[in-house]
Amino acid sequence: METQDPQSRSPIVAAFSPGTAAREPLEFGLAASRVTGAPLVIVAVRHGGPLMHSRVGEVEEGDEDRTIEHLRAGLGRQGLHDVEVRVFEDNTAARGLARAVDELDPELIVLGSTRRGKVGSALLGSTAERVIHSSSCPVAVVPNGYEKPAEGVRTIGAAYTDSDEGREALHAAATLARAAGVKLRAIAVLDPDHASESPGGMLSERHHDVSATESEAARGRLTGEQALREAVAAVAGDLDAEVDVLVNEAADGLVAASEQVDLLVMGSRALGPKRAVVLGSVSRKVVDRAACPVLVLPRGASAKTDALLADAEAQAGVRG
Repeated sequence: METQDPQSRSPIVAAFSPGTAAREPLEFGLAASRVTGAPLVIVAVRHGGPLMHSRVGEVEEGDEDRTIEHLRAGLGRQGLHDVEVRVFEDNTAARGLARAVDELDPELIVLGSTRRGKVGSALLGSTAERVIHSSSCPVAVVPNGYEKPAEGVRTIGAAYTDSDEGREALHAAATLARAAGVKLRAIAVLDPDHASESPGGMLSERHHDVSATESEAARGRLTGEQALREAVAAVAGDLDAEVDVLVNEAADGLVAASEQVDLLVMGSRALGPKRAVVLGSVSRKVVDRAACPVLVLPRGASAKTDALLADAEAQAGVRG
């Protein structure tokens, strides 16, 4: 299969904070670059102007420069000479990253988030959230402190709902799982108020064992499970795929599911400016608290998502 010259393709952009030197976005970006064959560009925003210097406390300009040079040296020692490090100077990290995205036109952005509180929870920083809301390409958010599984990525999860964004997330997760040769897990979370399953069975209503409301809830759960299985059957093909139906509040269920997968793919709720990712209340909580990286797909901006998936498929063909 013919492949594009990497230099002519849209890159993967991994954000690097000189203030924290956190490497999680870099490591995920390197893995994504290997899976897709897309070039990786690491973007570091060096703070400029007195306003920003007053906000970053003890981080001095010279310290940031040394951190960036240390990053470049480390990449060289690893033989990663084709990974480019670009430095943008701005008063805020969010604005610097936005400029980088406009200039580089990436097919994927990789960001870190700040882990706080209990294990497995992450608080999305203001910089990451602003970049997500202005992005028109897929965005991966990697929890700070996240460590790649010792055996590598084994399972890719899809957050499924019976909606356009849910079906797109399932399709994307299946494509990535096939390209990586790993398992697909389709996850649906049913509202406990509408998915309680009656032990009396579907005929119990006729015998007055359960109420009509309980019977309707049972039918709703069975319908949800069947819809998920049909959706998986349509995209899975020969994939090793499984279905996971949870009864919980939507965000809590997906956060719990994130502990059982190595990457969670989910759609965004709505359109924003420039066809951007807009996080609804559920996706916002999931990105905040997930135990694994979360890949968020912008609704209505299919070109970039399609490009990312096509690169993954093409690279799988090269490896095969």
